[in-house]
Amino acid sequence: MVNIMNTLNKDAILETLHETICKVTFTKTNGEERIMYCTLNESMIPKSEETSEVKRTKKENPDVQPVYDVKAAGWRSFRWDSVKEFTSELNV
Repeated sequence: MVNIMNTLNKDAILETLHETICKVTFTKTNGEERIMYCTLNESMIPKSEETSEVKRTKKENPDVQPVYDVKAAGWRSFRWDSVKEFTSELNV
């Protein structure tokens, strides 16, 4: 696994999320650790009215990254400052 704080930057992570499914380990606001398999690759995200509506109505926050959680089959987000690990080499 790659520790993003030491080796990757935000732009590299976003680029990878747009290419494939990634594993992001982060600390939730309640202190629990969460592992999420997510993507921003449009070909892997189901098309729906709801997702386009969410994108139009939500105010963008640079500290929070919305992603499509492939296991939960829905949009979720993580705070950039809470990410512990990131990898794109998956067997999901």
